[in-house]
Amino acid sequence: MKPRIVKQVMRKSYTTGIRKISSTFKKSPRTVKHLILFIIFFIFLFAPESPAKSKQIIIAKTEDFTSYLRAIKGFKQIINQSGEAADFIEYTIPEDPQGKDKILGEIKAKKPDLILTIGSKSTELVSKYIKDTPIIFSAVLNPVVSGFVSDMNSPEGNLTGASLDVPLKIQLEKFKLIVPHLKSVGVVYTSETESLIKEAQSVSKNLGIELIARLIQSEKEIPSTLEKLKNEVDGIWAVADPLIFTPQSTQFILLFTLRNGLPLMGLTPSFVQAGALFTLVPDYKDVGKQAGEMALEIISGREPRYIPVSVPRVIYLYLNYNTAQQINLKIPADLIEVAKEVYR
Repeated sequence: MKPRIVKQVMRKSYTTGIRKISSTFKKSPRTVKHLILFIIFFIFLFAPESPAKSKQIIIAKTEDFTSYLRAIKGFKQIINQSGEAADFIEYTIPEDPQGKDKILGEIKAKKPDLILTIGSKSTELVSKYIKDTPIIFSAVLNPVVSGFVSDMNSPEGNLTGASLDVPLKIQLEKFKLIVPHLKSVGVVYTSETESLIKEAQSVSKNLGIELIARLIQSEKEIPSTLEKLKNEVDGIWAVADPLIFTPQSTQFILLFTLRNGLPLMGLTPSFVQAGALFTLVPDYKDVGKQAGEMALEIISGREPRYIPVSVPRVIYLYLNYNTAQQINLKIPADLIEVAKEVYR
């Protein structure tokens, strides 16, 4: 069929169709009205959905530690895998007061849907400044002691998060596994960590371990306190107390425990590398994933105060083999095999 003839046929069909609709409308306007309503309903039913508005998520940190970056990576992975549309904006809060205030002001002005803070410093700064936006912290040690939440199970206000707190039961169980003759453990603390010690007393009792805790007022009391403890305990447990573990006192504690053959459970891998017998370290990427899972709950409408603070679910063991030999302790082979790092 030639193009001209095709055009004529199409024009004729179109004209005929219009006449039929017009005729139908004249004969039965109600029928046409129902037809139009059906067509409109059909269009709305099968029309493509408009894209959901992306959630604006601000990520705030004070340092670019590798561990912090791993936490951020884990957080983003969970959000992206969920299919939730999100725009991530990252800030590194500087030390100087002027720069600090500027960044905090920018974060508040953006009115994000959610804020993720990495580490205790950024959590303290952001949570004090912003009270009307949900905040999730990640990679924070002792959030109760730090004053971020009053209770791990029932955080208050606009803040919850994923902590680095390895459960006390796991810490003391592992201590007993590595040091089989462990009957008593010594710990030095200040009023800053008193609540943690009370909980540890109960946990250690259930495990058949006597916890001998000594309260001090300043780091100057550490040498005399350890001197008294050394004949009463089978090991020393270090708690993250900033008033005790200054650079100077940390070095003293490491040397004291080595010279006196006392197994020391340190705070970080650097403690173990410097001479502590072992430590337990959370997987920062998985801690970030836990924060991401909380973020999805908040995006779906749940308030932070109804989301309990999480504890690590992936924990790594770091051992110092040389220290074990120096204090005449034989570490079971299976523990050496599963350790994340063994310093020799």
